[in-house]
Amino acid sequence: MKRYAVFTARFALVPMISGPFVVSMTGRASVVEWAHIIAGYATIYLIIGLLLISAKNRKIRLSVIVALAAGLLEAIPGLPRLHAAVSPVLFATLAWAVITLPPEPETPRGKSRWIFALPALVLFPIFYGVGYRHQTSGFWPHIGAAMLVAGFLLIFCAAMNERHPANKILRSANNLMMAAVLGQVVFGIAAFIIRMLEIQNGTLLAIARTAHITGAALVLAASAELAIQYRRSVV
Repeated sequence: MKRYAVFTARFALVPMISGPFVVSMTGRASVVEWAHIIAGYATIYLIIGLLLISAKNRKIRLSVIVALAAGLLEAIPGLPRLHAAVSPVLFATLAWAVITLPPEPETPRGKSRWIFALPALVLFPIFYGVGYRHQTSGFWPHIGAAMLVAGFLLIFCAAMNERHPANKILRSANNLMMAAVLGQVVFGIAAFIIRMLEIQNGTLLAIARTAHITGAALVLAASAELAIQYRRSVV
């Protein structure tokens, strides 16, 4: 139960992080906004599932009910201030539920091949990035896929570090993955800002774009290494 509650709380960070990005960087019809909306409704469904599970543990029932109420308030259209104000309350109530639950003993796991889905996910923003550079697809599909994949990878690596604190090899792979993702995001944002400001010095844009394009290979390599190390070290 606690693992599901932790996953729900961490997933709630996706709409929480993407919301300010939508307001600051995109228009109302953007791909990122639709991704934000879908992630928000997915969070509500996860909370409903947590409420059903909480029938076995009354200690978290109140916090889950409050979280569901906050999620439904966020879903009311046309009230952006209420939406923004309730968002941190929603996450705090989910954290409350996680803290209330007792820790679960870590059970041995089989070596699952699902971990190799990580490199496959990284290919999506790379695919849209290539399309954007060669003018076969737009900018927003690329940035939408990139932010969703980056957020997922950061949350996943943080969860692995927390779940396997004594596994130095896996922690090293997780930290490398997070560093590569953060670097990729920074260089991508830098290239976007330089182009948006129409800075005439093409050298800065060339450096930022080259670092961002090269960083995609590093992220893909880091995700492959993480998958391999996970298969080797986690039983």
